[in-house]
Amino acid sequence: MIIKNKEPRAYQYVIFDLDGTLVDTCPDIIETIKYIIDRYQFEQKEDAFIRSCIGGGARNVLIKSLGEDKEDLIDQEILPLFVEYYTENCDKKTVAYSGVEEVLAYYKSQGKALSVATFKIRSATEKILKTLKLYDYFDILVTADDVKNPKPHPDCIHSILDYYRCRKNEAILIGDTKTDYLTGTNAGIDVCGVTFGYGAPEVVRSLNPTYVIDRIEELKEVVL
Repeated sequence: MIIKNKEPRAYQYVIFDLDGTLVDTCPDIIETIKYIIDRYQFEQKEDAFIRSCIGGGARNVLIKSLGEDKEDLIDQEILPLFVEYYTENCDKKTVAYSGVEEVLAYYKSQGKALSVATFKIRSATEKILKTLKLYDYFDILVTADDVKNPKPHPDCIHSILDYYRCRKNEAILIGDTKTDYLTGTNAGIDVCGVTFGYGAPEVVRSLNPTYVIDRIEELKEVVL
């Protein structure tokens, strides 16, 4: 079901979140957390629990997965280890969601300007997009390495708007979580929430973004 809180329109600049919106990175993130758990002999966690912790960047995932009591250890040595291992293995099990490449190709053929705003580090972002053959669809990637303040601060969106020198009403952010909604809203642009990612569908809908879609193919019905 598509929710339209505004009439569909022809946005020229389409900004995508990465994790949970374009690609399912969950399997490789889970494997990295399990590697950390095994290495440090921490208490084992179920895959479903680790999945529920995903979002907000690597440090946040580690704290939620391993426990706040390990925050100092995470900052001192586990986070760099996570980044190293994950970057090496981030494209092993990660896949694009069904329909993503077709939608990107469609918008590219329509002359839309496509970009990515992600909490993920640049090395992993580029590796994943290149492995999945999605990299060339985008004009610009803004990652956690490129901004002083990560999502939900609007730095990443402002960087993209500045790159294109476009007006806010010409752009829309596509994302799957409350963080994405707040990021777009804080930047003053419209947001399309997706319910197939890591954010709970009921939460995405309750935020009342400009649009809500259940499948990526439905984007073409709201972003004309």
